Amino acid sequence: MLAQPLPDGRVPVLLSAHDETLITQDAWAILGYLERIAPDHDPTAEVASTLIRLRRVRRHRAVVRAANRSELVDGLSALAHDEEHPLVARSSKSVAPTTAFVFPGQGNQWQSMGADAYRRLPAYRAEADRCTAAFVAAGLVSPLPYLQGDDDQTWSRTQMQGAQFVHAASLASQWRFCGVLPDITIGHSLGEVAAAYVAEKISLSDAVALVGARAAAVDRLTGHYGMVVLGTGVDEAHTLIGETPGWLEVSAVNAPSATVVSGDHDAVIAVTELAQQRGVFAHRLTVDYPGHTSALRPLRAELNELLPTSTFGEGPMAFIGSATGTEVGSDVDFAQYWYESLCGRVRFDRAVVTGQKCGADTFIEISAHPSLLYPLVELVDDDSAVIVGSGHRDGSISDVLSANIAAVAIADPGYPWAEALPAGVQQPLRGFPNAPMRAVHLWAAPGPGTGKVSESTTSLTIAVEDWQPMALPTSADGARCGLAIVGASGAPLVQLLTAAVATHHGCESVPPDEAEIVTVIAPELNQPDAVDAVEQIAARSDVGLPDYDAIIGPRCRAVWLLTAGGERVLPGDADPRPAQSALAAMHRSVGFEFGDQTFGSLDLPAGEVDEQTAAVVIDALLGDAGVMALRVNTVDGTSAPERFVRTLREHLDSVTTRPLDAAALENVVITGGSGAIGQRYAQYCIEHGARRVVLLSRNGVETEVLSRLAGQHDVQVFAPQCDVTDRSAVSAVAAEYAGTGASMLIHTAGIAAASLHADLTGAGVAAVCAAKVTGLAVMADLWPLLPDCRILACSSVFGVWGGHGHAAYAASNRILDVLAAQLRSRGLDCTAIRWGLWQDAGVVTADEIARTQRSGLVAMRPEFAVDASLGRYGNDPLIFDADLDRLRVFFESQGISMPFHTPTDMANAQRRNHSGGRPLADVVRAELAATLRVDDSVSIDPTASLIDLGLDSLLALDLRRRLRRAVGHSAPVARMLGGITVKELIDVLGSGSTNGQDIRKVGIHA
Repeated sequence: MLAQPLPDGRVPVLLSAHDETLITQDAWAILGYLERIAPDHDPTAEVASTLIRLRRVRRHRAVVRAANRSELVDGLSALAHDEEHPLVARSSKSVAPTTAFVFPGQGNQWQSMGADAYRRLPAYRAEADRCTAAFVAAGLVSPLPYLQGDDDQTWSRTQMQGAQFVHAASLASQWRFCGVLPDITIGHSLGEVAAAYVAEKISLSDAVALVGARAAAVDRLTGHYGMVVLGTGVDEAHTLIGETPGWLEVSAVNAPSATVVSGDHDAVIAVTELAQQRGVFAHRLTVDYPGHTSALRPLRAELNELLPTSTFGEGPMAFIGSATGTEVGSDVDFAQYWYESLCGRVRFDRAVVTGQKCGADTFIEISAHPSLLYPLVELVDDDSAVIVGSGHRDGSISDVLSANIAAVAIADPGYPWAEALPAGVQQPLRGFPNAPMRAVHLWAAPGPGTGKVSESTTSLTIAVEDWQPMALPTSADGARCGLAIVGASGAPLVQLLTAAVATHHGCESVPPDEAEIVTVIAPELNQPDAVDAVEQIAARSDVGLPDYDAIIGPRCRAVWLLTAGGERVLPGDADPRPAQSALAAMHRSVGFEFGDQTFGSLDLPAGEVDEQTAAVVIDALLGDAGVMALRVNTVDGTSAPERFVRTLREHLDSVTTRPLDAAALENVVITGGSGAIGQRYAQYCIEHGARRVVLLSRNGVETEVLSRLAGQHDVQVFAPQCDVTDRSAVSAVAAEYAGTGASMLIHTAGIAAASLHADLTGAGVAAVCAAKVTGLAVMADLWPLLPDCRILACSSVFGVWGGHGHAAYAASNRILDVLAAQLRSRGLDCTAIRWGLWQDAGVVTADEIARTQRSGLVAMRPEFAVDASLGRYGNDPLIFDADLDRLRVFFESQGISMPFHTPTDMANAQRRNHSGGRPLADVVRAELAATLRVDDSVSIDPTASLIDLGLDSLLALDLRRRLRRAVGHSAPVARMLGGITVKELIDVLGSGSTNGQDIRKVGIHA
C-alpha cells in the first residue's frame, strides 16, 4: 500500500495502546511534554515521527491531524478528556478492512464542484485530464468547464453527467494515491459507469461512450419530469403515490427508510408536499427526467444504437451494480445490463447487502457531496463499520477528504503512517514520554485457608478459535532492524529466508546476540500420528526448541517460531501436524519467562516454500508478534501467500444442549475416574439417569466414593484399575467391562508438571503427554464404542495461549486438540473441550492456580462447566470463567485481540450515558449545540423542530453519532428530519422508544 501526506498538509500524529484508556493517559503525558518545550517552537512533525519510531501500532488507535502546535494541543486535549474533535479519529479494529468504493447517481452535482480538487489534488487533476481527453477523443464535449468553471451558461446533459463521472473517477484516484485501495466497487445509477471503470471491468473509452449514450438517449425523451427522495420504505411510498394525482413510479430502493420516486413534474411536487405534511422527509433532486422508470423503456432502440460494442472484463476486484443488486461478471450481457441500468428500478439496498457478503466493512462514498451515506448507515447497521464520504458542498475538499482518509486509515492496523508524514521519519525526541502501561491490581484475594476465590457471578464464556486475514505490516524508510535466522545450517528454508532478508529494505541479517528480531525455524517433526509425534519430541533432548538464553540478546524485542503445517487455518487445510502444533504451544509458554520480549509463532504451509513466500515471511516477522499463519487463499482465486491471525471469537450462536437421553447414558466410560473432573462428570451423568458408569484410573476408586456417587440412583458403577496408556491393560479391562460398547466416552485423564524452559526434556514432555494423548488414542482404538458414541476430550486453554512454566502441559493439550480433529476425520463424534480453571480440580498446585487467576481466569463452578461442555459446537470450544478486565490485559500482552465485552466496557458505556449524571435534556441540547456549532446550548428553543434549527441530513448523522456516544442510543435520522422538535427528541431518548423501531436501528434518507 502506497501512502502519501494528507491532502490538507496536516501531520498525522498517531497514538496507540493495548487498552483504550491508555490513549487518554498518553495524551496527557504528551501534553505535559509539550509544556516543557519553548512556546515558539512547533514540535508537531517531531512528535509524530517520534511516535512512529518508538511505538508499536496496537489495537486501540487514535490519530490527530495537526498543522501546528496549537492544533496538536487541541487534538491531544480532546483525547485526554475523552471528547470528540474534528481533527481526531479513533478505531479499535484489529484486522485489515475490506473497502468498498460507492459511486452515487445523479442529483448531488453542481457547477464547479471539482474546481478546488482540480487545483489542490495532483492525483485528482491527472485523472481528470486523462478522462477529459477521452471525452474529446470520442467527439463529445469536454466536461471540464462544468467541473471547474464558474461561467454562467446552459450546460448539456452530456457535460453535467460527464463531469460527474470525471469527478468520481478522479476522487477514486486520489483515494488510491493516499493509500486507500478498494476491494469492491458499488455503483448506483449513473455511478455504475464509474464503479465499473474503477473496478477495471470496462475501459475508459467504453465508460465515456456509456456516459454519452445515456445522456443522448435521455435527451430524446419529451415531457417535464422530476425525482424526489422520501425518507420512508417502499410500501409507504406506494401509499403516497396512490394518494397523489398524476403519474409517479418508485425508481430506486436505497434502504428500508429511503425510497426514490420519479414522475411528472407536478406530481413530484405534490407527493413531496404530501410527504412533508405527514412528517416524512422529502427532498427533490436536481434531475429533470424520470430515471429508472417505464417512461425510458421505449428508448431501447436509440440506446442500443449509441452503446459501444463491448463486454465486461475480469478486473482485479468485484463490481456490484444496483441494476441487479449483484456482482457483475464477464458473462453478463453488456448491452442488456446498461439498458437495465438506465430504465430498471435501482436496488441499492440489495447491492450493499451483496457487498457485505463479499466482506465489505468499510464504505467510502465517492462524490462531491454525500447522498448515500444515510442509507449505507441503515443498511450496514454496524457500529464497527467505517462509512465516510469524500467531499462536502460547504467544506474545503482538502479538509473534508483528509478527515475521511484519516478515519479510514486509522481503522486499518497496517496503514503505513510513516509514509504519510510530510517531513518523513526523523530522529526521535529526547526525553519523550514512554508508552503508558495499564496499572491493574492482579492479585486475587483467596478465602481464609482455602486458596479459593469468590464464585463468579457471571455466566461462562464460550469461544472458538477464528483465523482472520490480516494485512502485512509496512516498515518506515530508513528504519532497518536486525533480524537473525536460527535453524539448521544449510537447510533450504534458512537459505531462502536469509536471501529474502538480504533484499528487504526493512531489515538486515545479524547474529542472534545483535538482533532485534530472532526467528527460530522449528525442526521437521512431521509425524501425522499423535502418539508417534510425542515419541519424536521425546527422542530430542532439546524437545525441538532452541536455547533461548543463548539466542536472546540485549536488543531483542521479538522471538518468532516458524512451524509448518501446525495449524488448520482454511477449510481445505489438512489436519495439523501434532508436533508442530506442540512446538508452537511450548514456545508461547516459554515466552512468559521473558518479560522484555514478545513471542510469536508463524505457521507456514506444509511443503516446499518458494521465494515469494519467503519474502512474505520476512514482511510478517517485522510486524507485531502474535499467533499467525501464511496460507494461499484459493477461495478468492489468488495465489499470493496471505497472512492470517488467530483470534478468539465468542460463540454467540444459540447453543443446543445435546440431550443426555437413555441411549447416551446407557454405558458411560470415564478415564481419569479417580480425579475431581472425572468424578464431577460421573456425578452429573448419574444424576441425569445413567444406567452404567465405568471409571478408569491407575489406582482405582475407593468403595466409599463409589457408594456416594451411586447414592439412591438405579445405576451400576465400576472402577477397575487401568493404565489407559497400556494397550494390553485396556484390552483386558475392556473384555470384562465394556459390555456392548460405550455410549459416551469422557476422557479426563491427564497430569500437569511445571517446569521452566531450561529444565524441559523430551522425556518430561512425553510423560505429561502420556495419559492425555496416548490414553485417548488407545481408548479410541481398543475400547468398543457404539456407533453413536460421543467422545469428550478434556483439553485446556493452556494449549491455546500457553502458561508460565507449563510448556509440556501446553504441548499435551495442543496435541490432544489435533488428535480430536483426527478422530473426527475418522468419523467419530469427538470434541475437545479447552477448559479454563476448575474449582478443586487437583490438576495444578495452589501456587499455579494463583498465578493463573492473576491472568484473569476465575475458577469455574463444576456444575456449570459440565453442563456447558454438552452443547453442540462447530469447533472445539474454549469454556472458561474470567475477570474479563484482567483477561483483556493478558490477551493484549500476548497479541490476542479481546473479543468479549468486559465490565470496563460496560462501565465506560454507563459513564458516557447522560455524560456523568447530567439531566438528559442538558446532554441532548449540548450535543445538538455542538452539532450545529452553536456556542450557547441554553438558547436552543426546545419547541423548535430540528429542521428549523438548521439540521440537514449530514448534520443529522453527526447528531445521531454524538447521541449514541453520550446517551447510549439515538432516534432514527428519518424521524429527526421529519419535523420532530427538540423536546420530542428528548422524550424519545428518555423513553428508549422510537415508535416500534429498535433504538439501534436508524431510518435514514438518501
